[in-house]
Amino acid sequence: MICAVTHRGVDAMKKLLPHLPLLLVLLMHADARAEGRCPDGYFPIGGGSAGWEGCAPMGPGADGAQEPEPQLETRWGAVATTDGAMGVAAGQESQESAEQQAISECQAHSSGKACEVRIAYYNQCVAVAWGDAGSLWARSPDPYDAEEMALSNCQQKTTNCDIYYSACSYAERVQ
Repeated sequence: MICAVTHRGVDAMKKLLPHLPLLLVLLMHADARAEGRCPDGYFPIGGGSAGWEGCAPMGPGADGAQEPEPQLETRWGAVATTDGAMGVAAGQESQESAEQQAISECQAHSSGKACEVRIAYYNQCVAVAWGDAGSLWARSPDPYDAEEMALSNCQQKTTNCDIYYSACSYAERVQ
């Protein structure tokens, strides 16, 4: 009986042996397409009830590589005033250049009066509110907050306040 079982097993193996290469190719092909018939770095989309199928890239970092951190450079702004004149600067690479530009612009409108830097700021916004008794300012990362604070500061000190100037000098991506 044992010989008969062995003999039947050998016969079965002989019948399967010609089909073994095809079976191996099918198994290897299935492993290579483990992501739903999409190449490396892509994932399957659509299918199911959508009626279509496709592949989409996995995006940065999907293959294990990390996207480098962005490099940001500080940007400066400044406001200079004197009686009835104002000069401004925004988006400058240094505090010194922002202040110089603001003073220069103020001097051009001051009828010879000396201008002073009232506020220098970086990587944020500034707003200047002007009222009957002069100007007040505020700074904030958000331009609307800066305007709200400047108006509030102005209304606490004087009357007829309105936003005269607002700008932002946000850090700029350089790489």
